[in-house]
Amino acid sequence: MAELLMVHGIGPEDETEQRLREDWTRILARTLRDNGHAEAADRLEGGAVTVDMAYYRHLYQDYVPHDDFDVRLPAPIAATGEEVALDIIDNIRRHASDPDDSDEAADALEELTVDVGPEQGPLELLRMLVSMMGRLGPIARSGFAALSSTGAFHLGQVAAYLDDERVREGAIEAVLSRVTPDTKAVLAHSLGTVVAYEALHRLDQPLPLLVTFGSPLGLRSIIHGRLRPQPLCSPAHLKRWVNVADRDDFIVATLKLRKLFPEDDAVLERTRRVSNRDFDPHAATEYLSHWETVEPLAELL
Repeated sequence: MAELLMVHGIGPEDETEQRLREDWTRILARTLRDNGHAEAADRLEGGAVTVDMAYYRHLYQDYVPHDDFDVRLPAPIAATGEEVALDIIDNIRRHASDPDDSDEAADALEELTVDVGPEQGPLELLRMLVSMMGRLGPIARSGFAALSSTGAFHLGQVAAYLDDERVREGAIEAVLSRVTPDTKAVLAHSLGTVVAYEALHRLDQPLPLLVTFGSPLGLRSIIHGRLRPQPLCSPAHLKRWVNVADRDDFIVATLKLRKLFPEDDAVLERTRRVSNRDFDPHAATEYLSHWETVEPLAELL
Protein backbone atom coordinates (compact mmCIF):
# COMPACT_ATOMS: atom_id res chain seq x y z
CA MET A 1 0.00 0.00 0.00
CA ALA A 2 3.04 2.31 -0.25
CA GLU A 3 2.41 5.67 -1.90
CA LEU A 4 6.17 6.16 -2.18
CA LEU A 5 8.36 3.16 -2.99
CA MET A 6 12.13 3.38 -2.60
CA VAL A 7 14.60 1.03 -4.32
CA HIS A 8 18.11 0.93 -2.87
CA GLY A 9 21.35 0.16 -4.69
CA ILE A 10 24.66 -1.49 -3.84
CA GLY A 11 25.96 -1.31 -0.29
CA PRO A 12 27.01 -3.22 2.82
CA GLU A 13 25.15 -6.40 3.70
CA ASP A 14 24.37 -5.19 7.23
CA GLU A 15 22.44 -2.12 6.03
CA THR A 16 18.88 -3.07 6.94
CA GLU A 17 15.62 -2.28 5.21
CA GLN A 18 14.48 -0.18 8.18
CA ARG A 19 17.68 1.83 8.31
CA LEU A 20 17.60 2.58 4.59
CA ARG A 21 13.94 3.57 4.67
CA GLU A 22 14.40 5.82 7.70
CA ASP A 23 17.55 7.47 6.35
CA TRP A 24 16.01 8.22 2.98
CA THR A 25 12.77 9.46 4.53
CA ARG A 26 14.58 11.77 6.95
CA ILE A 27 16.69 13.42 4.24
CA LEU A 28 13.76 13.62 1.84
CA ALA A 29 11.61 15.36 4.47
CA ARG A 30 14.41 17.79 5.30
CA THR A 31 14.84 18.73 1.65
CA LEU A 32 11.10 19.27 1.27
CA ARG A 33 11.04 21.46 4.37
CA ASP A 34 14.11 23.46 3.31
CA ASN A 35 12.41 24.26 0.02
CA GLY A 36 9.10 25.51 1.33
CA HIS A 37 7.13 22.27 1.48
CA ALA A 38 6.79 21.86 5.23
CA GLU A 39 3.31 20.35 4.97
CA ALA A 40 4.51 17.58 2.66
CA ALA A 41 7.51 17.01 4.94
CA ASP A 42 5.24 16.68 7.97
CA ARG A 43 2.99 14.23 6.13
CA LEU A 44 6.01 12.16 5.16
CA GLU A 45 7.60 12.10 8.62
CA GLY A 46 4.27 11.66 10.38
CA GLY A 47 3.30 8.60 8.37
CA ALA A 48 0.42 10.19 6.48
CA VAL A 49 2.35 9.31 3.33
CA THR A 50 3.02 5.58 3.29
CA VAL A 51 6.61 4.67 2.45
CA ASP A 52 8.24 1.33 1.73
CA MET A 53 11.69 0.13 0.70
CA ALA A 54 12.02 -2.61 -1.92
CA TYR A 55 14.78 -4.50 -0.11
CA TYR A 56 16.88 -7.20 -1.75
CA ARG A 57 20.31 -6.95 -0.10
CA HIS A 58 19.72 -10.28 1.69
CA LEU A 59 19.77 -12.05 -1.68
CA TYR A 60 23.56 -11.56 -1.78
CA GLN A 61 24.21 -13.67 1.30
CA ASP A 62 26.14 -16.29 -0.70
CA TYR A 63 28.56 -13.61 -1.90
CA VAL A 64 29.30 -11.85 1.40
CA PRO A 65 33.07 -11.93 2.14
CA HIS A 66 34.21 -13.63 5.35
CA ASP A 67 37.14 -11.29 5.99
CA ASP A 68 38.82 -8.16 4.65
CA PHE A 69 40.53 -9.95 1.77
CA ASP A 70 37.96 -12.62 0.96
CA VAL A 71 36.27 -12.60 -2.46
CA ARG A 72 33.37 -15.06 -2.70
CA LEU A 73 32.36 -14.75 -6.35
CA PRO A 74 32.08 -17.59 -8.87
CA ALA A 75 34.34 -17.08 -11.89
CA PRO A 76 31.53 -16.04 -14.32
CA ILE A 77 30.19 -13.43 -11.90
CA ALA A 78 33.73 -12.22 -11.20
CA ALA A 79 34.24 -11.81 -14.96
CA THR A 80 31.12 -9.64 -15.20
CA GLY A 81 32.37 -7.68 -12.20
CA GLU A 82 35.59 -7.01 -14.12
CA GLU A 83 33.59 -5.55 -17.00
CA VAL A 84 31.68 -3.31 -14.59
CA ALA A 85 34.94 -2.18 -12.97
CA LEU A 86 36.41 -1.20 -16.33
CA ASP A 87 33.26 0.79 -17.13
CA ILE A 88 33.44 2.60 -13.78
CA ILE A 89 37.06 3.59 -14.37
CA ASP A 90 36.06 4.81 -17.83
CA ASN A 91 33.21 6.83 -16.31
CA ILE A 92 35.80 8.79 -14.32
CA ARG A 93 37.95 9.25 -17.42
CA ARG A 94 35.03 10.57 -19.46
CA HIS A 95 33.24 12.96 -17.15
CA ALA A 96 35.12 13.70 -13.91
CA SER A 97 35.06 17.43 -13.15
CA ASP A 98 38.71 17.41 -12.03
CA PRO A 99 41.10 16.90 -14.99
CA ASP A 100 43.57 15.21 -12.65
CA ASP A 101 40.96 12.57 -11.76
CA SER A 102 40.22 12.06 -15.44
CA ASP A 103 43.90 11.73 -16.34
CA GLU A 104 44.47 9.32 -13.47
CA ALA A 105 41.67 7.09 -14.72
CA ALA A 106 43.04 7.20 -18.27
CA ASP A 107 46.45 6.13 -16.98
CA ALA A 108 44.84 3.27 -15.06
CA LEU A 109 43.11 2.00 -18.20
CA GLU A 110 46.42 2.08 -20.05
CA GLU A 111 48.04 -0.02 -17.33
CA LEU A 112 45.39 -2.67 -17.88
CA THR A 113 46.73 -3.47 -21.34
CA VAL A 114 49.01 -5.96 -19.54
CA ASP A 115 47.30 -9.35 -19.50
CA VAL A 116 46.82 -11.29 -16.30
CA GLY A 117 47.89 -14.88 -16.87
CA PRO A 118 45.42 -17.70 -16.13
CA GLU A 119 47.94 -19.21 -13.75
CA GLN A 120 47.25 -16.31 -11.38
CA GLY A 121 43.71 -17.49 -10.80
CA PRO A 122 40.24 -16.46 -12.06
CA LEU A 123 39.85 -13.73 -9.43
CA GLU A 124 43.24 -12.07 -9.86
CA LEU A 125 42.15 -9.54 -12.49
CA LEU A 126 39.17 -8.55 -10.34
CA ARG A 127 41.45 -8.06 -7.34
CA MET A 128 43.82 -5.96 -9.45
CA LEU A 129 40.96 -3.82 -10.74
CA VAL A 130 39.59 -3.27 -7.24
CA SER A 131 43.04 -2.24 -6.03
CA MET A 132 43.39 0.15 -8.96
CA MET A 133 39.93 1.63 -8.40
CA GLY A 134 40.73 2.21 -4.75
CA ARG A 135 43.54 4.57 -5.76
CA LEU A 136 41.42 6.75 -8.04
CA GLY A 137 40.37 10.06 -6.50
CA PRO A 138 36.55 9.89 -6.50
CA ILE A 139 36.51 6.24 -5.42
CA ALA A 140 39.27 6.63 -2.83
CA ARG A 141 37.39 9.49 -1.19
CA SER A 142 34.15 7.49 -1.04
CA GLY A 143 35.47 4.26 0.48
CA PHE A 144 33.74 2.24 -2.27
CA ALA A 145 36.81 0.01 -2.54
CA ALA A 146 38.47 0.70 0.81
CA LEU A 147 39.20 -3.00 1.21
CA SER A 148 39.68 -5.60 -1.50
CA SER A 149 36.66 -7.52 -0.21
CA THR A 150 34.50 -4.37 -0.06
CA GLY A 151 35.18 -3.32 -3.63
CA ALA A 152 34.77 -6.86 -4.96
CA PHE A 153 31.48 -7.28 -3.06
CA HIS A 154 30.12 -4.00 -4.45
CA LEU A 155 31.03 -5.01 -8.00
CA GLY A 156 29.72 -8.48 -7.29
CA GLN A 157 26.28 -7.13 -6.38
CA VAL A 158 25.92 -5.62 -9.84
CA ALA A 159 27.34 -8.72 -11.52
CA ALA A 160 25.21 -11.13 -9.50
CA TYR A 161 22.06 -9.20 -10.37
CA LEU A 162 22.92 -9.53 -14.05
CA ASP A 163 24.09 -13.17 -13.96
CA ASP A 164 22.25 -14.87 -11.08
CA GLU A 165 18.56 -15.31 -11.94
CA ARG A 166 17.71 -15.97 -8.29
CA VAL A 167 19.03 -12.54 -7.33
CA ARG A 168 17.53 -10.82 -10.34
CA GLU A 169 14.03 -12.24 -9.98
CA GLY A 170 14.08 -11.73 -6.21
CA ALA A 171 14.99 -8.06 -6.59
CA ILE A 172 12.38 -7.48 -9.28
CA GLU A 173 9.73 -9.18 -7.14
CA ALA A 174 10.71 -6.94 -4.21
CA VAL A 175 9.63 -4.00 -6.35
CA LEU A 176 6.55 -5.44 -8.04
CA SER A 177 5.12 -6.89 -4.82
CA ARG A 178 5.09 -3.40 -3.30
CA VAL A 179 3.62 -1.41 -6.19
CA THR A 180 -0.14 -0.99 -5.81
CA PRO A 181 -2.76 1.33 -7.35
CA ASP A 182 -1.95 3.69 -4.45
CA THR A 183 1.71 4.04 -5.46
CA LYS A 184 2.43 7.55 -6.69
CA ALA A 185 6.18 7.37 -7.21
CA VAL A 186 9.18 5.05 -7.28
CA LEU A 187 12.48 6.51 -6.11
CA ALA A 188 15.50 4.43 -7.19
CA HIS A 189 19.26 4.72 -6.63
CA SER A 190 22.33 3.06 -8.13
CA LEU A 191 21.73 -0.59 -9.06
CA GLY A 192 18.17 -0.01 -7.87
CA THR A 193 17.59 2.04 -11.03
CA VAL A 194 18.34 -1.07 -13.11
CA VAL A 195 16.05 -3.16 -10.90
CA ALA A 196 13.30 -0.55 -11.20
CA TYR A 197 13.74 -0.29 -14.98
CA GLU A 198 13.32 -4.03 -15.45
CA ALA A 199 10.55 -4.36 -12.86
CA LEU A 200 8.45 -1.50 -14.18
CA HIS A 201 8.55 -2.97 -17.68
CA ARG A 202 6.50 -5.82 -16.19
CA LEU A 203 4.05 -3.48 -14.47
CA ASP A 204 0.44 -3.76 -15.61
CA GLN A 205 -0.92 -0.59 -14.01
CA PRO A 206 -0.24 3.15 -14.34
CA LEU A 207 2.60 4.72 -12.34
CA PRO A 208 2.75 8.53 -12.19
CA LEU A 209 6.48 9.00 -11.51
CA LEU A 210 9.90 7.35 -11.48
CA VAL A 211 12.90 9.27 -10.12
CA THR A 212 16.31 7.68 -10.67
CA PHE A 213 19.65 8.96 -9.39
CA GLY A 214 23.23 7.72 -9.46
CA SER A 215 22.21 5.37 -12.25
CA PRO A 216 24.50 2.91 -14.07
CA LEU A 217 21.92 2.55 -16.85
CA GLY A 218 23.97 2.99 -19.99
CA LEU A 219 27.05 1.08 -18.83
CA ARG A 220 28.22 -1.19 -21.65
CA SER A 221 28.57 -4.06 -19.19
CA ILE A 222 24.90 -3.70 -18.25
CA ILE A 223 23.30 -2.89 -21.60
CA HIS A 224 25.11 -5.26 -23.95
CA GLY A 225 23.11 -8.46 -23.94
CA ARG A 226 22.10 -8.19 -20.29
CA LEU A 227 19.52 -5.45 -19.68
CA ARG A 228 15.89 -6.48 -20.22
CA PRO A 229 14.16 -5.35 -22.35
CA GLN A 230 16.34 -3.99 -25.12
CA PRO A 231 16.71 -1.59 -26.79
CA LEU A 232 16.28 0.99 -24.04
CA CYS A 233 12.76 2.39 -23.76
CA SER A 234 10.53 3.78 -21.04
CA PRO A 235 8.12 1.33 -19.32
CA ALA A 236 4.74 1.38 -21.05
CA HIS A 237 2.67 2.32 -17.98
CA LEU A 238 5.05 4.98 -16.65
CA LYS A 239 3.85 8.58 -17.02
CA ARG A 240 6.98 10.55 -16.08
CA TRP A 241 10.65 9.67 -15.54
CA VAL A 242 13.17 12.09 -14.00
CA ASN A 243 16.86 11.14 -13.91
CA VAL A 244 19.45 12.94 -11.75
CA ALA A 245 23.23 12.67 -12.00
CA ASP A 246 26.44 14.09 -10.56
CA ARG A 247 29.30 14.11 -13.06
CA ASP A 248 31.70 12.98 -10.30
CA ASP A 249 29.52 10.03 -9.39
CA PHE A 250 31.68 7.20 -10.70
CA ILE A 251 28.70 4.84 -11.03
CA VAL A 252 26.85 7.18 -13.40
CA ALA A 253 27.19 5.86 -16.95
CA THR A 254 26.12 8.98 -18.81
CA LEU A 255 25.11 12.56 -18.13
CA LYS A 256 22.75 12.38 -21.12
CA LEU A 257 20.70 9.25 -20.52
CA ARG A 258 17.91 10.65 -22.71
CA LYS A 259 20.12 10.25 -25.80
CA LEU A 260 20.17 6.47 -25.35
CA PHE A 261 16.38 6.31 -25.69
CA PRO A 262 14.19 6.70 -28.79
CA GLU A 263 13.71 10.27 -30.00
CA ASP A 264 9.94 9.98 -29.63
CA ASP A 265 10.13 8.83 -25.98
CA ALA A 266 8.02 11.42 -24.17
CA VAL A 267 8.41 9.92 -20.67
CA LEU A 268 12.12 10.27 -19.80
CA GLU A 269 13.18 13.88 -19.33
CA ARG A 270 16.64 15.38 -19.83
CA THR A 271 18.99 14.47 -16.98
CA ARG A 272 19.10 16.95 -14.12
CA ARG A 273 22.62 17.58 -12.85
CA VAL A 274 23.61 18.13 -9.24
CA SER A 275 26.90 18.50 -7.39
CA ASN A 276 27.24 16.19 -4.40
CA ARG A 277 29.90 16.50 -1.76
CA ASP A 278 33.30 15.15 -2.85
CA PHE A 279 33.67 12.56 -0.11
CA ASP A 280 30.87 10.40 -1.51
CA PRO A 281 29.35 11.65 -4.78
CA HIS A 282 27.40 8.40 -5.22
CA ALA A 283 25.59 8.41 -1.86
CA ALA A 284 21.79 8.24 -2.01
CA THR A 285 21.50 10.72 0.85
CA GLU A 286 23.59 13.23 -1.12
CA TYR A 287 21.20 13.06 -4.05
CA LEU A 288 18.18 13.32 -1.76
CA SER A 289 19.61 16.53 -0.33
CA HIS A 290 19.09 18.28 -3.68
CA TRP A 291 15.85 19.91 -4.72
CA GLU A 292 16.44 18.72 -8.29
CA THR A 293 15.87 15.17 -7.03
CA VAL A 294 13.01 15.87 -4.65
CA GLU A 295 11.03 18.51 -6.55
CA PRO A 296 9.18 16.04 -8.82
CA LEU A 297 7.84 14.31 -5.69
CA ALA A 298 6.63 17.46 -3.95
CA GLU A 299 3.39 17.88 -5.90
CA LEU A 300 2.53 14.18 -5.50
CA LEU A 301 3.07 14.02 -1.73
